Amino acid sequence: MKKIFLCILALTALSQASWAILDDKKITIKEAIEKALETNPQIQMLDMDIEISKNNTKKANRLENPSIDVFKSMGDAIETEPQLIGGTYKLELFKRGKRKQQAKAQEIIAQNNRYFSQYDLILDVRKAYIDLLLKKSNLNVRKHQEKLARELYESMQKDVKAKKIPQTEALQAKIALNRTIMAVNNAKSNVIFSQNRFNTVLNSSDINYDTKEDKLNGSYHELLTIEPSDDLLKFDKIKEFTLQNRYDLKKAKQEVLAAQKNLEVIKSQLIPDIEVSAGYGYRTASKGDTGSFENGAYIGASLVNIPLFYQYKPEIKNAKLEIEKAQLKYKDVEIDALRNITDAWEKFVITRETLNFYNDELLSNSKELLDASIKGLANKEIDLTAFLVTKKTYFDLMLEYQQALADYYISYAELVKEMNIIEVEREFI
Repeated sequence: MKKIFLCILALTALSQASWAILDDKKITIKEAIEKALETNPQIQMLDMDIEISKNNTKKANRLENPSIDVFKSMGDAIETEPQLIGGTYKLELFKRGKRKQQAKAQEIIAQNNRYFSQYDLILDVRKAYIDLLLKKSNLNVRKHQEKLARELYESMQKDVKAKKIPQTEALQAKIALNRTIMAVNNAKSNVIFSQNRFNTVLNSSDINYDTKEDKLNGSYHELLTIEPSDDLLKFDKIKEFTLQNRYDLKKAKQEVLAAQKNLEVIKSQLIPDIEVSAGYGYRTASKGDTGSFENGAYIGASLVNIPLFYQYKPEIKNAKLEIEKAQLKYKDVEIDALRNITDAWEKFVITRETLNFYNDELLSNSKELLDASIKGLANKEIDLTAFLVTKKTYFDLMLEYQQALADYYISYAELVKEMNIIEVEREFI
């Protein structure tokens, strides 16, 4: 019996351990962004690209390795000719500096590419965070709706037993309750799916992350967003800032510079190099023709890679075409940046106006209307149908408000993403 008890205890412990696969942890939106930047494999690969480009810069700045030369006579010449030992070194003229500049331009391109890509990830994190908050807020509204529907149904049941109202009104209230229960179940599923998407963006497998907030609300600064009641952003300043600071524009501009530096590198191939050699020559006295000898050093120089037969014309033409391509790409990126920032700003303005309309007009009297309807139904001043219509209108309005709030947060996140920043500084307001 004791063995059976121990087996049951062990199985229970194993069962509990199997369920505790993931640890739950609530984090802020800022912590979520930091987590994503640390763990995202795409960002890590871009960081590696930066390191590779730095190594390429060192490689471009390399010095040529020397060579060691040994000249030893063979056969009968061993007795009369000198033996030589020395080294040869090739001096590149006006090439190494140009290669380094071109590689340095590529290094900056890699850095700008990494910084620009990180804002796509930051936007994904912010959207996933806001979406999870929205789903949790919708669940909260649905639960409140269910509570009200259940209270109404229980009250109707009492009135039916007291023969104050017909059974049909209680059945109508029960149908409304069942519909809200289904809505709550759907809202719970949406929260689970949204949280899974949030953790997918964070690339998390061992911890189940959740939002620090329990619902979407007006905590604008905590969610890295400006107040909708603040003065409207100045678009001219935003556009000017964007054109000066977007990393894709910096990258495209640097690609033009890199193409120009590449042309200089190719043209430098037309410059011959100098090959310098030096060493020591010797022979034994007994083998000389006259019986005397002179050992000593030697030095020589050669002009190599003289562009006599091949003058790199195809490479030069291609390099010039690459410059033109890079310039066209810059213009294309600039146009896309202008269009994207304009679209993001217009969307932000619209969502801001919509949210302010809810805050200033629609929400102020909706709760009072619902409370008055509850009181009116209790006092038999309105019938059940009129109350259900009012209740549905109120909760639909609350869900629409939550969506408007989420749209505002997301539109702001998209705006600052296009600006390649996290938050708009106060000087833009």
